Amino acid sequence: MKPLVIGRSKIPRCSKAAKSLEIDFDFNKKSWMTSEICEKWVQKLDKRPIAKCRKIALVFDNCPAHPKEINQKLKNVTVFNLPPNTTSKLQPMDQRVIKNFKIHYRKRIVRKVITALENNQSMPKINLRESISEISKAWNYDVTDRTIRNNFAKAGFFVSNENSSSTEDEDDILLEEL
Repeated sequence: MKPLVIGRSKIPRCSKAAKSLEIDFDFNKKSWMTSEICEKWVQKLDKRPIAKCRKIALVFDNCPAHPKEINQKLKNVTVFNLPPNTTSKLQPMDQRVIKNFKIHYRKRIVRKVITALENNQSMPKINLRESISEISKAWNYDVTDRTIRNNFAKAGFFVSNENSSSTEDEDDILLEEL
């Protein structure tokens, strides 16, 4: 799946030169997730697996931007809402997947800066297009299926045969390296 990026402009200037963005993009004045954006994203997700004959379980915490009564409108996605104050224990994405993604993204940006400085170039300007490209690469190439599986296992969604501590070690090494 493509990451969802929320910006301020309906059509970002950087997308004019690109044939297609590597992310899903939406907008509002404050660049925040809203219930309308979330509902639109979930409905798009609901249409996606029809060709693959798949069902999706989507777990939402109690964020105000998450629509409450959306299951009636969906065919292939079932939304489960977590009880209040349980996100840190039960939501796999909040446990370490998001942290892992952010570490990889920041590592890519720091590498661009260091490479420019080593080549005696001026400090690179990281515009929206560059950020979107690095977001896409970090999510698609750096955050592994294993990291995601291990974090779902840690949250109790299923039993994993792999050592879940390997993901934590992987995250810590990346942070030290950065």
